[in-house]
Amino acid sequence: MSEYILETFGLTKQYGSFTAVRDVNLHVEKKDIYGFVGKNGAGKSTCMKMISGLSHPTAGQISMFGCRGSEKELNQKGAFARVGALIESPAFYPNLSGYDNVELIAKGIGGVTKKDIDETLEIVGLTQAAKRKTKGYSFGMKQRLGIGIALLTHPEFLILDEPINGLDPQGIAEIRELVHRLVDEKNVSVMISSHILGELEKIAKRIGIIHKGKLLCEFNKEDFLREHNGSIVLETPDAKKAIDYVREQPGSGYVVNEERQIIISNCQLPMGSLIRELVLRDVYIHRITEKQLSLEQYYFELTNG
Repeated sequence: MSEYILETFGLTKQYGSFTAVRDVNLHVEKKDIYGFVGKNGAGKSTCMKMISGLSHPTAGQISMFGCRGSEKELNQKGAFARVGALIESPAFYPNLSGYDNVELIAKGIGGVTKKDIDETLEIVGLTQAAKRKTKGYSFGMKQRLGIGIALLTHPEFLILDEPINGLDPQGIAEIRELVHRLVDEKNVSVMISSHILGELEKIAKRIGIIHKGKLLCEFNKEDFLREHNGSIVLETPDAKKAIDYVREQPGSGYVVNEERQIIISNCQLPMGSLIRELVLRDVYIHRITEKQLSLEQYYFELTNG
């Protein structure tokens, strides 16, 4: 059985001649908070719809809870029944209360008790507002109510598509706290998407970056921050010589950004020793500085480069 609660194999979605998602291989672990990052139109929602069974893949397979197969096979094995999803903005009947909206959807799902509804509203912090009409809810309250509906069936895996977009700082903090409680107290694995990396950075344990339908990379946040601590930014007209030297250093890596700066990571040499070695190789140094490479910088370098 796979160690991942979700794994995809060459997941692809085409609309006519347009390929929205191409050959995506995702890996979400148990009790993970997986941040799925990409610009608007990068393919985040399309991937999430396929993973939650709302859209049929053109090619590729999905494995959830150790069950691998087609959409039909996963449905037959009950995999999708163990998933809760909030894809895009939730819609409610504005003249019905929060409780009545949830109850209406619960009847459509079937098998959901009053106790389930009450517990769900408590989890998302809406018990006190349950009898109020949703037209009086703030945007953040509506987002939490949407998450509550996704939690009605006690899912093991929760998929949240852009739940923090449009929220004020208070609303974002509430969603962040809710996600952490679900993972820590309910053992739920969460996949959460956004084009705002700065906010996902505060929530996610692991991050996947998608761009123009292609998954560029996946990594553990803590590993990334440790590996990119004290990156060196080098500006030189002798880029090839500098890069050739960096490649010789065990464990060192580099990227070149839009300003043609060479960002060196995991360099084992102190700054002074690096400068000396570069000068000995006739590398003219215009400027060299040491700094932390943030997730946001790395994201922009990947997607712009």
